[in-house]
Amino acid sequence: MIQQIQLVLSPPNDVRIPQSWSYRLYGWLMSQISSEFGEQMHLQGEHPIAHFLCFSPEKQSLIWTVNLLNDAARQVVSPVLESAKEIPLHELTLPVSEIRTFPAVSAEELIRSGRSHSETRAKIAFLSPCAFKQSGRYTIFPQENLILQSLITHWNTTFPEYALTDSDALQALQQGLHIVDFNLHTTRYLLKETRIPSFLGNVTVEAHLAPPLLELWNTLLSFAPYGGIGIKTTLGMGGTTTAFQKRNFCT
Repeated sequence: MIQQIQLVLSPPNDVRIPQSWSYRLYGWLMSQISSEFGEQMHLQGEHPIAHFLCFSPEKQSLIWTVNLLNDAARQVVSPVLESAKEIPLHELTLPVSEIRTFPAVSAEELIRSGRSHSETRAKIAFLSPCAFKQSGRYTIFPQENLILQSLITHWNTTFPEYALTDSDALQALQQGLHIVDFNLHTTRYLLKETRIPSFLGNVTVEAHLAPPLLELWNTLLSFAPYGGIGIKTTLGMGGTTTAFQKRNFCT
């Protein structure tokens, strides 16, 4: 089971908090949990937390979205988040004005969600800086194969019992995806002393797929807001939302 928790943060009006501060929030979170869990997580190479920070114009507040991607992370981390009143960082203390805990979701529910959608278009919004790495270089445009490969990698890590490993099916899936619209701009994500080339914005992906493959693609899209897309989702990058769309035959 996976779960999403959102913390609404209220920084001082005269202080601008960059999205890269999600890395500092992650550092605070790691300081609040048992060292045994943190060491086990890093030694095993697991990444059971994906999170990001973004500004909500409606609430005029920062929202820190934390996705807990296995039962161990839920048991250890969710009590810390749900009891937080403020988050002390080195520079300042961020008050927590609201906490939203969403229902836990299983792989089976995500699969059912994929089956329930017949739409062949989806808009993927990148809410925190996203990047891919290809041949040792950062790639700052979301090509279809990079989006798909990232979603599959995150899915297989989160749900190994439902791992997607059929190479023929995955190749057919990739060939049926096409980016038909995008609104993107480049940015940099400051991580320690490195400014990672990345992008923000949205893309619209159209799927020309047989029904079973369309269900699989829509399942991955249903998972994307939890697992994120691209590199370093554990450090605040690649936060996404997805919206299924009816095809407009006038465009």
